[in-house]
Amino acid sequence: MVLLWFAAPAYADPAGFREMEDGYPCGYSCHTPRSGDEVYMISTRCLPGGCGWELPVENAQIQQYIVGEGWVSIDWQTLTETDSPAGMTSVYVHGNGMDSYWAQRRGWEMYHEVTRDLPMDQKIRYVMWSWPTAEMKPALRAIRQHAVRADDDAYYLASYLKTLPPSEKVSISAFSLGARVVTGACHLLAGGSLRGRALEPYEHNTHGYRVALYSAGVTYSAIWPGGFHGQALDVVDRMYNAFNSSDRVLKFYRLASQRKGDEAAGYIGFCLAADQRAKVEQVNAANLLGREHSWDNVVCAYCIIKRSRDYLQWKEL
Repeated sequence: MVLLWFAAPAYADPAGFREMEDGYPCGYSCHTPRSGDEVYMISTRCLPGGCGWELPVENAQIQQYIVGEGWVSIDWQTLTETDSPAGMTSVYVHGNGMDSYWAQRRGWEMYHEVTRDLPMDQKIRYVMWSWPTAEMKPALRAIRQHAVRADDDAYYLASYLKTLPPSEKVSISAFSLGARVVTGACHLLAGGSLRGRALEPYEHNTHGYRVALYSAGVTYSAIWPGGFHGQALDVVDRMYNAFNSSDRVLKFYRLASQRKGDEAAGYIGFCLAADQRAKVEQVNAANLLGREHSWDNVVCAYCIIKRSRDYLQWKEL
């Protein structure tokens, strides 16, 4: 059981998450962005991690999907100096065990959910965040290494988000270990430090960020005041956390975190102070997700995705 930590669903091919090779779950089609939307993939797989004050996010590999051409490489300056189509950006961060191919597949799945029922006159810039979590063995050692890398990518993600116009409506979604990247990024954006790193001063987003997390692979005390990511909610407008108390992988989170008694926010929910509760909606989705730690189960769970879409599309809550 321990070796399945943050791994593929039990029915997946252990050689590389090859479930549903001939199609997307729930009837998705692959590369079909709506007219006027912009779809990007930012990959930090080529970037370093580890010790150091700053990390070179401007050297990330960036691609834009162009209908009829496919993925076209662009540079950091082109991405960050071009406004989004209509003042709305949504970023998706995948979980553990994903190579570049599967990061893209998961990214397209979430794009279709983020834009489902979105009025056609509301265009969106959508960003797939691809970070180095490819499956390795032994699995437990790999997840511990990837957890450290999540803190590096939190800095990379925060560095990207601070380049967006302050008036931009920004939503962020993440599955599993990707949640650690997101809460870490928000903590940094709020002025916090993470593993000795902090951001240079910048003009803060005027709306705050909308966040949706699924089966979050981050400690339940992360966003508690004084926690590892204790300032995260300072820059969050609202957060949705769908956790699963039946998740047979997150049940063993403490083995990965190496902290006695630790639990995952994706297993029991976040521990919140009284003044934080108005910002965070938490739901135990065990009856929908079952025992599997599976992205496919999440994206096919209508009630979960429908509610999180209210957050990601910036609807009234």
